[in-house]
Amino acid sequence: MLLSGIVRLLTLALVVLPVQAQTELEKQVLPTNLEQQVLEIIKRNPQVILETVANYREQQAREQQQAEWQKNLAQPVVVNIQNAPSLGPAEASLTLVEFSDFGCPFCARANTTVKALVEKYKGDIRLVYLHYPLPSHKQAKPAAQAAWAAGKQGKFFEYHDRLFALNAKLAPNNYEAIARELGLDMVQFNKDRKSPQAVAQINADSKQGQSLGIEGTPTFILNGVVLKGARPLEDFETVIRLIKTVQVPDR
Repeated sequence: MLLSGIVRLLTLALVVLPVQAQTELEKQVLPTNLEQQVLEIIKRNPQVILETVANYREQQAREQQQAEWQKNLAQPVVVNIQNAPSLGPAEASLTLVEFSDFGCPFCARANTTVKALVEKYKGDIRLVYLHYPLPSHKQAKPAAQAAWAAGKQGKFFEYHDRLFALNAKLAPNNYEAIARELGLDMVQFNKDRKSPQAVAQINADSKQGQSLGIEGTPTFILNGVVLKGARPLEDFETVIRLIKTVQVPDR
């Protein structure tokens, strides 16, 4: 039973073997019996077989992910971004909504990718930030309130970048230090970050994320398409290509 399963998997794998690997295998004299062939190939080329199976599974995962993104395009996720800080033109054809946490190491890693994406598609993309502080990160909510207060003085993304630069090293004394570095009005900053309005907005962002089924950070929604985790730039560009292939009906 196990051997027959290996035979089926190997037969499928051989179809997608790299050309170089196929050539290498073709040089070998193989028995005529299929099961013996399989065993002989495994014996002679264990690494090639493992790599082939891994590549096949990776390709399957990519195809499944792309199918999910295409389904999302047909049924886009709608996010209320009315009170959220944004970067880029409001009329941009691409809107990237980020649910994020300043204490999350994956969010800090993703910030580098997001900055590269925004720079590459400058003028054609708008970045929107929504707060989703996780209970497991002690400084996530205070940091979110501080960023919100900086936003009241027009410095949200500058403050946001400095918080992500600190990330795991976030501490209560960081918030005023960053505000001074950015030249903020300290009295107003401290008043705003401790205000009921700051708490209410962050809670509203989190509640919206929960209603959308968001479980972890970072989670991105690009023109209604959900991308979970600190994904590579190539994934965002794949979604952008899918978006651009969708025909917009005449009005």
